[in-house]
Amino acid sequence: MTQLYLLFALLLTTLVAIFAVQNAGEVTVRFLIWTFQTSVVIVILMSAGMGALLAAVVSLPQTLKARRRLRESDKRLEQLTSQLGGTEGLEGFHEEE
Repeated sequence: MTQLYLLFALLLTTLVAIFAVQNAGEVTVRFLIWTFQTSVVIVILMSAGMGALLAAVVSLPQTLKARRRLRESDKRLEQLTSQLGGTEGLEGFHEEE
């Protein structure tokens, strides 16, 4: 699954870069009280980068919660396994990426 995600991210990044380079004209950007001129390439790449950063920040709490629950589940599995008296048959049951 991680490789599929990486492949998709690489494809999307490549498409955004191609689009940005093909649209390399000058543009005036107005944001709040600032006004400046820059290349469309810079605007597109900065927008894509900020979107990726925002998506990562928004998904961070859920990711941390999932990792914490996984650690708790691993500890509970170890406790139950030790209560049963061994680990036969549980090798490779849970592998981290």
